[in-house]
Amino acid sequence: VYIGHPAHKRSGAHSGYSLANGFIYLFLSWFGILALMQSIVNQATIGPIVLFVGLMINEEAINFIPPRHYAAYLIGLFPSVYDWVTNISGRSPLGGDESGNTNLPGLDNWFGVLAWKRGALLVSFLWVAILVQVIDRQWKKAALWAGISSLFALFGIIHVPEAGFDNFSDAVWEQCSDATTCWDHGQQWKFFVAYIMMGATFVLIELARTLGGDKQLLPPIQDESAEEFKDWFKDAAVVVDTKTKTWRDELEEQESGQYNYKSGEATKEDPDAVADASEEDEVDPEKEMEA
Repeated sequence: VYIGHPAHKRSGAHSGYSLANGFIYLFLSWFGILALMQSIVNQATIGPIVLFVGLMINEEAINFIPPRHYAAYLIGLFPSVYDWVTNISGRSPLGGDESGNTNLPGLDNWFGVLAWKRGALLVSFLWVAILVQVIDRQWKKAALWAGISSLFALFGIIHVPEAGFDNFSDAVWEQCSDATTCWDHGQQWKFFVAYIMMGATFVLIELARTLGGDKQLLPPIQDESAEEFKDWFKDAAVVVDTKTKTWRDELEEQESGQYNYKSGEATKEDPDAVADASEEDEVDPEKEMEA
């Protein structure tokens, strides 16, 4: 999701606009220009900008998704929140000891926070996808997303700090409060099995619904919001293809009072239309005498 995407589309930007931005950032990163800029700009000034961008993205998400998906949207925020909490824990009273141990010995719930923190953005994406399908009672799609999540968990891409199979059956270091005490559910294979069990549950629910085993199971939700993203993208493309006026043209017409783009109504009458109307209103004297 490109920040400011709808506004850029209305201004006539195509895919090349985002591609050009990507090359610019690549150039700035490769040659250390971004690092130089970060060393010059006070870090405290970046926080409000990041906060504003985050609020804008969340506002667009809330305005776009149907209300029934709000729960999935809220849960999708937690992995990144947990990531932020664990990142600052070593620099705050959350530190477990003088060495800055972020595992907080003695607090078992902290291990679940660490599990959701690893691969936070991907975990958020996967969980929101699963929950949206569950809310819509699309059990087949929910099972598919659970299967995809299980593959990420299998290879250690999510929930554990190191990808691979070195710690597949053993708890990783951050899931242990000391050399002998580790979280019982922190093994990589258990995350994999958990997603498999989740997907199997969705399949069983779908079978029970289609075969009539449980009459209480409702059919999937099929409404316009299910395809809302496709329609929105198509409409955005239509705007790009058909709109010929730039924002400067709109601003000039707005200032001249010819058109109100907020209300979508004309503020001044078209001279040609006024002339046609006046001609129609004129009465022929001869016809009037005959009448």
